[in-house]
Amino acid sequence: MTAASLARPWNLRGVSWMAVAHGASDLYSGILPFVIYYDVARAGLPAWCQGTLAFVWYLTSSIAQPIVGAYGDRRGRWWFLPASVALTAAAISLAPAAGSIALLSACVVLGGLGSAVMHPEAGRYSTLLGGDRRASAISIFQIGGQVGYGIGPTIAAVLLAHGGPATVVAMALPGVAAALGVATVLPGLARSVGAHAPRASQGHDGENARIDRFAVALLVCSTALRYLTGAAFAYYLPNLLVARGVALTQAGVVVTAFLIAAAAGLYLGGAAADRFGHARVAIAGLVLAVPPLLLALASHGIVAVAALLAGSVLLSVQNAPGVALAQTLLPRRPGTALGLMNGVAFGIGSAGVALIGVIVTRAGADVALAVVSIAPLLAACAYAIVARRTRSGSSGAPLSRQDTTTRP
Repeated sequence: MTAASLARPWNLRGVSWMAVAHGASDLYSGILPFVIYYDVARAGLPAWCQGTLAFVWYLTSSIAQPIVGAYGDRRGRWWFLPASVALTAAAISLAPAAGSIALLSACVVLGGLGSAVMHPEAGRYSTLLGGDRRASAISIFQIGGQVGYGIGPTIAAVLLAHGGPATVVAMALPGVAAALGVATVLPGLARSVGAHAPRASQGHDGENARIDRFAVALLVCSTALRYLTGAAFAYYLPNLLVARGVALTQAGVVVTAFLIAAAAGLYLGGAAADRFGHARVAIAGLVLAVPPLLLALASHGIVAVAALLAGSVLLSVQNAPGVALAQTLLPRRPGTALGLMNGVAFGIGSAGVALIGVIVTRAGADVALAVVSIAPLLAACAYAIVARRTRSGSSGAPLSRQDTTTRP
């Protein structure tokens, strides 16, 4: 980040509003699978339609993020953020009332585009409002999304079970309310951080030549491996637990706990990275996550559950420092950096879950999850290479003091 952005004071109120925007938008990411299932089942369509619509959502909401982020870094306006939250809320809330597959697809596309705009915009503002504690700011922003995504399925199930398509208004209320709240406070926040000023295109003609693209690519790939590990456990833990004689409902509770535990790691990673260095904390979290994950696979009962939760916490420590490190390598393009780390890396990692499914089919869930538990070590190696390249001066965007030294 630039020296000016690091000199800004920590703005917890502003960062909290970015977490609200993220949580409100990702609430509909959690709602969407239930909505798609509801519409497809009601229309008597084959199950492959669910997968196709899920792919459309992934394509528009994740892969488009760096493109939208690059545009926002150059020409972003404060109203992009509340408008994107409102668009996602309205589109996904209208989906239960869609009368055809074409209308449902349109709702998914529009909702995905809203999500694609929200993530880099809210992430950019979180960075600007975080001052010299940008990793902490990013962690709070990410926790908001984790909470929203987690409660989405419950809200969808309750509303669709009791109201059917008539729940459109009730389903839209959280997102619309959040969008109005963000629209009320954001103009003042944008003025306070100078977010209206031209960014990537002003006075930095040589920046493109100074970007270490290889280091950025390493960060994206390593984060994709981290996403792959977490997603594989979330998808295939039920296979493992049920095969061990655990009831399906109990397996669901374990998976929910595994996902919720990640929120603690998000906060710890941000706070620790601002004190001990982004790359250092990311590497530590990734390496330390491996033993508890392997222990969980080798044990049973409460020991296995405790190890799973510890592994989830440690695995998610990498998130905030990873984004902050990417933004350091792309100092004038914080939205682009978040789009790469949150969108492209997530998409690559999630796509790899299908390959892990092949191993599950051929060798069993225990073998597949043991294999994927090693992936964080490869991710840690990538971070070590990035840290080494940056310290040696091969990158044109040197790390800030938080990345190379310990704050007093």
